[in-house]
Amino acid sequence: MNNPNTTLSIEITYDEVAALQNAFVIDCRTEEEFDAGHLAHACNIPLQHLSVRKDDFPCKCDDNFFVYCKSGNRSGTFATYLRSIGYTKCQSIEGGYEQWGDRSSC
Repeated sequence: MNNPNTTLSIEITYDEVAALQNAFVIDCRTEEEFDAGHLAHACNIPLQHLSVRKDDFPCKCDDNFFVYCKSGNRSGTFATYLRSIGYTKCQSIEGGYEQWGDRSSC
């Protein structure tokens, strides 16, 4: 049984996310990068717009969701920031789009 007080790892593998049904995924790359290719059903919220979008952020503090970027650096920053303001179940997808984007892109 999962302990609700256990902190989730900041990173999760792509395969773990792909195995989940209805996973909410955020692409934190720029709009241009997103338009050039992204995971199917991903929502684009560029890292540089995160503080501006806080009021209309699509997830609640207790939602599980996943974020990716090109290589994992921006998504790690994105997830760390969100965790610092209460989104404790946000995880960065390890390796980023550069590593596995061609497996599930639109």
